Amino acid sequence: MRRLLILTAMIVGALLSIGAVLIVTWKSLPGSTPSIRSGPAPIALLEPVEIGGMTQWLLIRGQDRTAPVLLWLHGGPGAAQMPLAHATTRALERDFVVVHWDQRGAGKSNPRDFDEATMTMERFLQDGHEVTRHLRERLATEQIIVLGHSWGSMLGTRLVARWPEDYAAYIGVGQQVSTKRGIEVTLQRLGPLIRSAGRSEHQRWLDVATPETLLEHAAYVEMMMMLDDYGGGMNVPVWRLALMLIRAPEYSLADIRRWLDGANRGSGPMWPDYRSRDLFEEVPTMPVPMLLISGARDLNTPAELVAEWFDQVSAPQGKQHLVLEDSGHAPFLTEPERFNEALSQKLWR
Repeated sequence: MRRLLILTAMIVGALLSIGAVLIVTWKSLPGSTPSIRSGPAPIALLEPVEIGGMTQWLLIRGQDRTAPVLLWLHGGPGAAQMPLAHATTRALERDFVVVHWDQRGAGKSNPRDFDEATMTMERFLQDGHEVTRHLRERLATEQIIVLGHSWGSMLGTRLVARWPEDYAAYIGVGQQVSTKRGIEVTLQRLGPLIRSAGRSEHQRWLDVATPETLLEHAAYVEMMMMLDDYGGGMNVPVWRLALMLIRAPEYSLADIRRWLDGANRGSGPMWPDYRSRDLFEEVPTMPVPMLLISGARDLNTPAELVAEWFDQVSAPQGKQHLVLEDSGHAPFLTEPERFNEALSQKLWR
């Protein structure tokens, strides 16, 4: 029996070693996106484009290239969504041409010599508009639906408000409204949860945390790192996100390293500008149809603050705010069926 156990362990170890070698060999190859074999006119492209004076990458996928174009603006800044596309937006490819854009400093668009000083709101806005013009020409479409998640919603609202003629609708997921106001609401909601849980290290943090001290970038990041412990973050195990990242066909090992560098950099280089942004002042009117999707448990971009802006913003083309009760900051990961159903509604058709 002992020999059999040793033999079994040796076989399992050998298989794991072979699997690791195969994974490393596969991920050492340049990234590519698989073809789409269903639909009337499928399109599947992974392409570099010169945007804002540097090479930035786009993933374009859909079962019908004549379907509405959905431009997904990822969070962070720096947390590119492209390597999660295979696990999060494949179902949407039936109804849309889904475009994932690795923004400057994120994922495949994060070269070793990246200049962090270029991470400004104005530069991101200009990049977004250049991407829009490229997609209009590449896909022969007049208008594009913008979806912004977290930081991407900070960018997306301002992009659509400045150039409404280029966009058919706006979708905000985990809508960022005001960093300063958001910190206040998050701290109010997080306090009772920390006291109830009784974790001493978090209670010590709570004793000294104030809205003013949390305006410092390091303190803000520390708070954001706590949110998953209280059900208000992404609410997805780290191992699951890591597996998605590793399995992404569009990403090589070098791309994964670039993704990690960009995600760890986050909003740091543009923090003074980032923390001063406020939709109540900057976007009082949304000139295109608007759908906001919030997670009721979201402590990063609290739904009650989103609702406050939603109530105040003028939206002559129509607006809707959907709150998903079982989600935090990433409802496309925690309630994908309801999320996809909401995106396929007729508000912008």
